[in-house]
Amino acid sequence: MTAASHGQSAGASARLLIMSEQLAGRSDRVSIGELLEGLGRSALGLGLMVPALLALIPLPGPFGIVLGAMIAVIAIQVMAGQTRLRLPRFLAVRTIPSTPVAVAIRRFAAPLRWAERYSTPRRWLPLTGRGARVALGGPLLLMALALALPIPLGNALPAIALTVFAVGFIERDGLAILAALGLSVIALVWTAILILFGAEMLGWILAAVQFDQLL
Repeated sequence: MTAASHGQSAGASARLLIMSEQLAGRSDRVSIGELLEGLGRSALGLGLMVPALLALIPLPGPFGIVLGAMIAVIAIQVMAGQTRLRLPRFLAVRTIPSTPVAVAIRRFAAPLRWAERYSTPRRWLPLTGRGARVALGGPLLLMALALALPIPLGNALPAIALTVFAVGFIERDGLAILAALGLSVIALVWTAILILFGAEMLGWILAAVQFDQLL
């Protein structure tokens, strides 16, 4: 993969589109490690954004737990001061078909390109430096745990906060990081409300449904 070699000035969405074009012209399989190498320093932010965006899709089953676990691994690496996403070798050497990966990458480039229009690279750099990233691992881990909780209506706010964190990491935009911290506080408060009053809220909803059926 040579997407990173097209110039560091290219935005993350542009690098994704370049990678998508390269993969679309291949008929073989590509390893996960090769994909991350092509993303370069954007791999950490994009590795955070992809599961966060998937969490916004109402999928059946325990997908919130799986996605939350993936983000927790990334959060731990951020707390350890890593600037690139590193995977265990057994996962990095796993291969996947190139064509569907190219389609998925092209689709993820669209929301990222929209976010880039509203962000300013290298703004408020003290909030995006190495020391700040280590400190931000804590909020990321809390959002991962909130995302993993099997609570109805509990995924959206943590996922949105994580997506804004990812944009801040990719663009090195301190204002986006600050906005993500504010969203994290709101998400934690909302999660606490759902935990404390979720049973009562569910009872009210069921009672309202039963009342409507009687009418």
